[in-house]
Formats: sequence, structure tokens, C-alpha cells
Amino acid sequence: MAGALLSWTQASPHAARPCSLRGWSRPCLTRKPAATPSRDEAHRVLLRRAAWAMGVATERDLRDYFRMGLADAQRGVAELVEAGELTPVQVDGWDQVAYLAPNAQRPRAVKANALLSPFDNLIWFRERAERLFNIRIRLEIYTPAHKRTHGYYMLPFLQSEAITARVDLKADRKAGILRVLSAHREPAADALTSAIPAVELRLMARWLGLAGVAVATSGDLAPSLALALADEIASD
Repeated sequence: MAGALLSWTQASPHAARPCSLRGWSRPCLTRKPAATPSRDEAHRVLLRRAAWAMGVATERDLRDYFRMGLADAQRGVAELVEAGELTPVQVDGWDQVAYLAPNAQRPRAVKANALLSPFDNLIWFRERAERLFNIRIRLEIYTPAHKRTHGYYMLPFLQSEAITARVDLKADRKAGILRVLSAHREPAADALTSAIPAVELRLMARWLGLAGVAVATSGDLAPSLALALADEIASD
């Protein structure tokens, strides 16, 4: 909420001058911030931003994005619908009413490939992630090792519009290796769900300052992922 209110003031670095405090330089505002919005308007601003970020979302999705209270979110959504800023819609497979943002656009194709942190906004709200990708995402850090399904620190892999794999990663600093402790396919996996993650894993290893990637044998994706990584290295 504090960050949102700071953003509301529209403070700009162009309107700041350097200040010094015990040798530490920082920007100081030289203009009066905009008036503080009312509580209800602040909630509407947050809901607009949540809707803009998600495109189409249920009331629970919108509420969770900024961790808003139930009554505040329901009132704000109703006000935005009445003002024509949100449009109620029905999404196939969803059992709740959804709301369409006025700026929402459906691209002809999505070509994103990424290893997703468990805390990524795309999958942070597990209920929404399950609706979008038809998979159950759970963080197993606090699950006893013998009861884990996918590993200690599992990262889902986004391939175009689907989550096609999950990998449990560990940065082995002593050996200088990014270790893939397990790799699992998802139902949406296709013929490229080895080659594409291999590229992203090497990219992550470089970003972490590690020399390479090593794949353990755990998981049904592990053998083909190891081969794809070997092919990637050979093609360098």
C-alpha cells in the first residue's frame, strides 16, 4: 500500500535535487506531492492496476494482487463495474465471474520461455495459476524430503502459453555448477520441452556466474534434458 501511495504522488526524479546526509547523497523532492487520495479511491487505483496487469481476473484474483481486504475489494470492483471500467465476463472453465480490463488485448501468439520463481506474479496466487495452467503448484521447502513430489525449490517452466515442466535447482557455488536435482514433464509438454529449457538453464547458470549445468537422474524429463544440454554445449 505504501508503495502504491508513493506512486500516486507521481514523484519524478526530474523534480528532485541532490541532498546530502552524512556524506550519503539522495534525491530530495522540490515540489509538493499530490493530495493523498481517499481510502476508497486508493482501493480503486489498486484494483485498476491489478486488472491492467492481469487482463482478465476474478474478484479474488484482483483482491489478492495487492492483498486487499474482502469488503474493500468487493466494493471497489462493484464501483469500477458501475463506472464502466471493468466488464463482467465468463471464462470457459472458470466457475467464478471474471472481469475484463478495458486495455486487455489477446495477442496472436505468446512466445515467452522462462523459468518461473515460485514467487513470480504469474503464479503467486496458486488458485489463479491452477485455473490458468491446469496444474497444482506447491512450494515444498517445508515438506519433509521423503514426501516431496518435485523437489525442495521447484521452478515451473513457462513455454509459450503453458507450463510444460518443473525443475528443482541448486546453485553449487563450490563446484561452480547449476545442479538440476530433478526434472519433471507436465501434460502440456511437447517435442521441444527439453531443448527450450536447456537454453534457459544455461542462461540462468551464466547469470548466476556458474560455469555449467549438471542434470541428475531424478524425474521423467531428466534423461532428455541432459541430452539437450549436451547438444547445446556441442553447438557452441
